[in-house]
Amino acid sequence: MPGAGVRVAIFLPPQQTAQVMAAMRAHDELRVAESWDALEALVRVEPLNAVVLNPAADGTMDPTRACRLIRRYGSIPFVAYVPLDASYLRGIARMANDGLQDLIVVRAGDAPPRLRETLERVSTLRELAVLVDSLQPWLRRLPNSLAQVLTDALRQPHKYGSAEDVAASAGITVSALYRGFRSAGLNSPKSFVVGARVFRGCLYLRDEGFSVRDVAAKLGYSHPRIFAHQLECILGERPSTIRRAPVSNESANRLVAWFGTPGLGAEYARSRRHLHLSLPVVRSSGRLHAQRR
Repeated sequence: MPGAGVRVAIFLPPQQTAQVMAAMRAHDELRVAESWDALEALVRVEPLNAVVLNPAADGTMDPTRACRLIRRYGSIPFVAYVPLDASYLRGIARMANDGLQDLIVVRAGDAPPRLRETLERVSTLRELAVLVDSLQPWLRRLPNSLAQVLTDALRQPHKYGSAEDVAASAGITVSALYRGFRSAGLNSPKSFVVGARVFRGCLYLRDEGFSVRDVAAKLGYSHPRIFAHQLECILGERPSTIRRAPVSNESANRLVAWFGTPGLGAEYARSRRHLHLSLPVVRSSGRLHAQRR
């Protein structure tokens, strides 16, 4: 979504930090870590779209720490930002095997526009594209500006705690928001906000590094019990079940149906039963998209 912005955590040497800062735009948010422990704390607490790191950011080459983070938090895209130097090659290969999603090469692919393009690309969730496609019968009935805000709410639900937040982002009144939902056949804006959090929470739960409490905090819940209750109400599954296996096709259809009005939502979910809408976390197969001239 244009103008939606990205929230990025970085652990980099000063010169590379400056390059990332130069690539940031008005709606972006940057979190700078001073150590490996600080970076992991940011990953656990902040609802991030991407992490950019250099395995030698603190002056000592340590791909082991990088690999551990990549394995434990697979739903968050990790990008290595390194010089094209032989001393880094083995570490990059190890990180790629553990799920590193992209590579930015110093002085070859780090011009601010190209660096920003990389951050946008890795921040795109395949699962989000699948869900948005399934919601098109409703979204296409809305003004394009509102449909974009709802898509962003699915991508970054922590930004939208209420119907008022959605209306403000779309530049409309709350009453106009509710009228738009009724006209499109969508459930209430409040239900959409809840469903967006549950959707994003499912992706976080697949990461071994996140506890249920971590996920609830990242999504803006005051208590993990509320998140667990909403997840079970919508998907019919406990957090522990989702942690062990991808969301089932039946549960994914229930998520789609949740966004629509009760009658239309149930009917639409039945019609989509054989589309195999599943929401597993996408883990890298080790292939990198190196940004070079």
